[in-house]
Parts: sequence; structure tokens; C-alpha cells
Amino acid sequence: MIAVSLLIIAVTVFLVVRRYQTHATLFLSGFALLTTAHVSGLLSGEDALRESITGLFAFDLFAWTSEAFSSRVARIGMIIMAAGGFAKYMSAIGASGALVSVSTGPLSRIENPYMLLAITYVTGQFLNVFIPSAAGLAMLLLVAMFPTLVRLGIRPAAAAAVIGTTACLDLGPASAASNVAAETAGITPIEYFVVHQLKVSLVVIPVVAVLHFFWQRWCDKRADAVGSIELEQPAEQAGEIEPAPAWYALLPLLPLVLLFVFSPLVVKTIQIDVVTAMLISLAAGMVCEGVRKRRLREALDGIKAFFRGMGDIFSTVVTLIVAAEIFAQGVKATGLIDSLIAAVEGAGFGGGVMTLVLVLLLGMAALLTGSGNAALFSFAGMIPGIAGRMNLGLVSLILPAQLAGGLFRSMSPVAGVIIAVAGAARVTPFDIVKRTSVPMIGGVIATLAASYVLL
Repeated sequence: MIAVSLLIIAVTVFLVVRRYQTHATLFLSGFALLTTAHVSGLLSGEDALRESITGLFAFDLFAWTSEAFSSRVARIGMIIMAAGGFAKYMSAIGASGALVSVSTGPLSRIENPYMLLAITYVTGQFLNVFIPSAAGLAMLLLVAMFPTLVRLGIRPAAAAAVIGTTACLDLGPASAASNVAAETAGITPIEYFVVHQLKVSLVVIPVVAVLHFFWQRWCDKRADAVGSIELEQPAEQAGEIEPAPAWYALLPLLPLVLLFVFSPLVVKTIQIDVVTAMLISLAAGMVCEGVRKRRLREALDGIKAFFRGMGDIFSTVVTLIVAAEIFAQGVKATGLIDSLIAAVEGAGFGGGVMTLVLVLLLGMAALLTGSGNAALFSFAGMIPGIAGRMNLGLVSLILPAQLAGGLFRSMSPVAGVIIAVAGAARVTPFDIVKRTSVPMIGGVIATLAASYVLL
């Protein structure tokens, strides 16, 4: 039984590495694992999604999938889609670009190139709270900062590596990974961010910044001389979006401000959720567009970007969550997770070792898939059970796993953001990964240490 399950998982890893469609691969692997558990007599109402719905196991697989879609779209899926739609709208009206321009403008005054790299990372990580897409943020920074960094004498590979890691922690209530982690922990996204995620990240961010300073300098000393290059502007940003006024930089910040103010942390009598905050901010953005352009039709047409963003997130992230959930249920049903936990318990190790094991498993998945989300979504459903068995707090287990997923993604040569920045620097993704590996490994160690002490 265990051997068959491991074979299925190995085939899954192989297919993902060979760039087979991740969603379909996870769905099929989950079905195969659930079928294996059913044939072996291990599948019960407690071990699987639930007891038979249709009366026929083959149909139950699809009925469980249908229920997973319904529950995820109605809850965490809606949150993620709203956040994705809002991010798309902010990009379409130029507000995201304005935020990046305002934030990165003063950086060009810094003379030390490696200090500039470190501060670029810190600035980008701050922007990630409001621009949750790693690839989207990287594209904006490639336009706003990459040419400046190169002109100051920084090798393109070093600049690209730093830009490619600016979203390595997936911070903020707009992040899909953060929302799933908060949902798993049973708390609101803003509480997860402000109370837990922020204090750990404030330890990790300086560590990564310092490592970037020294590691990029070390790599440059051993690299061949590289001349300046002509940067091809990303198509997404090349003249398609009308520049927005600087005050538009405030608009991407509005959801976070609303969530923070109208929460138990500040105003206890009024509380709003992430979706409500995004919709209020969307309305504010449309009003600003109407005032700026003085054309009602154009201002109203902009909402199409919001809905396109929601659709994009549904087709990529939400469906991935469901696929990963089915896969995770299959892994759980075969008893592999129980065996792993039992082995850790039997060896007399505490919760710290279990956290390390989970982080390493999730990290391996992120390296292979190039997606921290895919890795986290695959394991999120198992974490409450593991925490219960090991008498661990949910946050202390899910938070380092969530942060580590983004850190390991930034070391994956198949990650979209790494491929994008490598193309801009005209080097291979493996060249970028060499430059991101040490800062990201240091970030993982700092995450584990800070989580152990602070959570």
C-alpha cells in the first residue's frame, strides 16, 4: 500500500517537473491515491473527504471535487479572487505603477551599489503587501529600477536576482498563500498579518537583505565582466497603461488601511472582511478615475479589469487550491502522513522537528513546481490534524510553512518570476537561482528560528 502510494507521488513529481499541467496532474494523482486507499480498505468517512455521496465510489470522486469547488469558491476562493481582481484593476489604472515609482524614486540617490540592492529588496518586500503578485511586482520593478541598478554598475544578474526575490515571503492580507494560511489557522487575514506574520517577517527581511548585500558582491567578484545591456521593456508595461498621478499611489494601500482600522485591533464596533474592503477600494478607484478623466463611460469600463483579474485568479489559484486539496486528501487517506507523524513521535522529537519536516516537504514541492502556492495548498488541509496530534498551535505550524513556500519558490528555476527576471537580465534561470539560493536559505533558517521564538 505504502509502496504504491509512493510510486504515485513519484510519478506526480516527475510529471510536474516535466511541465505537465499542474492542476490536472494533482487531480489525477489525488484520484489515484483515493482509489488506492479505497481498494485497500483504508478509505472511510473519517479518512477521506466524507462518506459516499452517490453510492458509487467512481462517482464519489467527482462529487467530492464538486463539493470542494463549492466550499472553496464560497469562502477562501472569493477572497483570493477579489484580491486578484483589485490588483488587476490597480495595475490597469496605473495606481500600482505610481506606488512603485513613489517608493523607488529615492533609491537612485544611494551611491553604494550593493547597499542599493539590499534596500531595493526591502522596498520590494514592502510593496508586496499591496501588490501580491510576485511576477507582477517583478515586472513593475524591472521597468522602474532595473535600468537604474545596471547604470550604477550592478551586474544585470545581481539586479534581476534581487528583484526576483522581492515577493519571497508572500506578505499581507491580499496574498493567496496568506489567506489560505489564515483560513487554516482559523483567524482573519488581517490578524494573521498584523499579529503573527509581521513580527516574524521583520526578523527575516533584514537577514535576507544583508545576505543579498554580501552574496551578490561575492558572486560579482567571481563573475566575468559583463557590459551594459539594452533592456527590453516588458510588454505589459510598455506604453499600454497611461501614467497615473503620484497620489494614485495611495489607492493600493486603501484595502489594508480599511482592514486594519475596522478590525478588533482598532475600531471594534465595525468590522469588514477582505472582500468588502476590496469592493470599497474598487469603488474609490472608480470615483478617482471619473474625476481624473472626466469621462464616466471610461471610468465605468475600467471595472472590466477587476472581473478579468477575478477570472484569472479562479482559473489559476482557486482551481489549484481544489486540485491540491484532492491530492492532499489522497495522501492523507493512504496513511503516509500518519506514518510520518508516528515516526516523528516515536523518535521522541518535539514540535520543532515536525515543523522542520513540514517546511522541508513543502520546500521540496515548491522547488519542483515553481509555486509556493501549490506547495502550501497541497499541505494546508493536513496541518490542523498534524497540529492536533503534536499538540502544536496552528499558527506556529502554518506560518513558517507559508513563508518557507515563497522562499523556496525563489530558488526554483521553473518559477515564473525567476524565468521572467532571467529573461530581462539575459541569463539563464539557473544563473539567477545561484544568486538567490544563499539569501533564501538564510531566510528559511531565520523563519524557523523567529517562528520558534516568537510564536
